Amino acid sequence: MHKPRVQAIKNAKDIINRLAIILRIGQTYSVDNEAFIRAVNVFVEIVNTALVSETKLDIELLGEYFYLNRAPVRYAIQYYLNFDFLISEFRKRGLGSISVSGTISLHDLQVFVKAFLSCLSSDSPFTALKGEINTIDSIDIGIPKQACEKNIVDSRRVLRKQYFTGAAHLKFVMKQIKEGERIEIKKARLIVNSLIDNVLQDEQTILRMTAIRDYDDYTYYHAVNVSILSIGLGIKLGLDKKRLSELGVAAFLHDIGKVNIPNAILNKETSFTDEEWKIVKHHPREGVKIIMRTMKMDTMMIGGAIVSYEHHNNYDGSGYPALPAQRKLDLYSKIVTIADRFDAMTSSRVYSKVPKSPEKALQILVEGAGKDVDPILLNMFIKLVGVFPIGTLVALDNGELGIVYKGNADDPERPSIVLAVDSQGNKTENTLIDLAEKGLDGNYLRSIKTTLDYNKYNVNLAEYLL
Repeated sequence: MHKPRVQAIKNAKDIINRLAIILRIGQTYSVDNEAFIRAVNVFVEIVNTALVSETKLDIELLGEYFYLNRAPVRYAIQYYLNFDFLISEFRKRGLGSISVSGTISLHDLQVFVKAFLSCLSSDSPFTALKGEINTIDSIDIGIPKQACEKNIVDSRRVLRKQYFTGAAHLKFVMKQIKEGERIEIKKARLIVNSLIDNVLQDEQTILRMTAIRDYDDYTYYHAVNVSILSIGLGIKLGLDKKRLSELGVAAFLHDIGKVNIPNAILNKETSFTDEEWKIVKHHPREGVKIIMRTMKMDTMMIGGAIVSYEHHNNYDGSGYPALPAQRKLDLYSKIVTIADRFDAMTSSRVYSKVPKSPEKALQILVEGAGKDVDPILLNMFIKLVGVFPIGTLVALDNGELGIVYKGNADDPERPSIVLAVDSQGNKTENTLIDLAEKGLDGNYLRSIKTTLDYNKYNVNLAEYLL
């Protein structure tokens, strides 16, 4: 009775391999080419044979591995390159699964492969592919599901690498500017596009990265944080991929004018003199000059120049540098201003080693809504970071202390926390608690009583958030 199913799973590696083969051939030849048709006919035969015993075949990508009907498909050395190719093609399209049911035909595969290859020209490849294949009854696709814990850990390791790569790249760009070299912005665009993908796929993890600061390299990490927070807000506003990329690059470059501020001023541990403050306030104009002088002008760079100039202007027109009367701030500038101020207030810097708590920073922004920042955008930003932003130290009603680890879109006042201290005052490790959890009586098991200043408790956020 179970023999056909065993046979289907036994052929799993061949099914994945053959799928990769027809997609590779489709990149070179038309779907009417003899070589393509031969490869498709082999795939169709294998799949339809498997469907004799299975009502459906689900090919899923979870992390770095394929699964067929929930059973892991083990790598074979001779198939490695094709497996690796297929993983890459899935990810380019935001594709998590391909489901085959009924009987599949040559025509079905021809339509599917044409759509699979052409959808990359769209800003939303998955949506484009989904729309193109809706006439095929036998094939459906799905978005990625959460992978097993090992793959989650691996993906977060990659994410952290990309985060630090962004800071390192900005440091390199500033060095090039100081040496009078022309800047190639392509790498910055690639970094920003990877940040967009990360925010879309794992918003909470990337937001945790922005909550961990290193004041020795404040300028560089601040730029990456502002880019991430701006992208997150842009997604909440429904911006498309192209505009998110423009926004992310503008945010990444918003403080580029600081490259011309002497280190003696930039790294000064005491308050600025009036003369030093004049120099610091000149960096928005300097940023525009640098972008215009060292980068190829296009729509993206023009947006970056505008944001560089406007990011210290307030919603009511005050701030610096002075703007012409009645001029309205650019949308990207208003977004970056909120992200910039939130990150600056919550970061350790040379002249401000004790940052404000995330909750306090939000409170200050709320108090300035309508004057300092756009109130509507601020409301959207609070939905992004949460009423209790990641990294907030909270005291619970049962005497426990925890660090906010993950927001809760359904109930912002009930995030998930990492327990730091139990009710007896003992330090704890690796205990994740969902504050939305209820007991048998229907009441919440724990609630936030108050927020605390983690600086006073000598809390290392990286220890809990990473």
